[in-house]
Amino acid sequence: MSAVQEYMIEQEIKGMKHLAEIAINKVLPTMFDVCKGMAAWLSGNGNKQEGEQTLQELLKYGDKLSEIPLNSDSIKDFTHTARKNGVAFALAEDDSKTPPRHTVYFRAKDTESMTAAFKEYTANEINKAKTKEQPFKQRLNNAKETVKDVNEDRATRRGVEER
Repeated sequence: MSAVQEYMIEQEIKGMKHLAEIAINKVLPTMFDVCKGMAAWLSGNGNKQEGEQTLQELLKYGDKLSEIPLNSDSIKDFTHTARKNGVAFALAEDDSKTPPRHTVYFRAKDTESMTAAFKEYTANEINKAKTKEQPFKQRLNNAKETVKDVNEDRATRRGVEER
């Protein structure tokens, strides 16, 4: 065999070793992680740590639960805010009363997240109440009238000053 052929064979062996090293160090752990994730998903035992859950799911973690009553009109807004803040919570509805009363249960260790979620939620509710006082078109028309009045006052002042 010539020196060139030996060199080519040596380079091919180096390339194969490098490829095998990449497969073992990079691809194999990723494949194992994917397999573990798929197995957890298929068995339904994935650890659901945040977002809306059933009360039984929330209780299985063994943490102390806290509760807060909630108005039924704003459940959707609250759930959006709580998910955004990563709070694990469960909603319960008491149909025996009219109107139905809703209660939010959450884990005691999530109190900081829950406090942040409620602050954001109440701020959103206050802003909604302020904007509901006047529709946008009405506020726009009021602003147009104000600008028109200011311009008319300017024009009359100019007319008085020019005389």
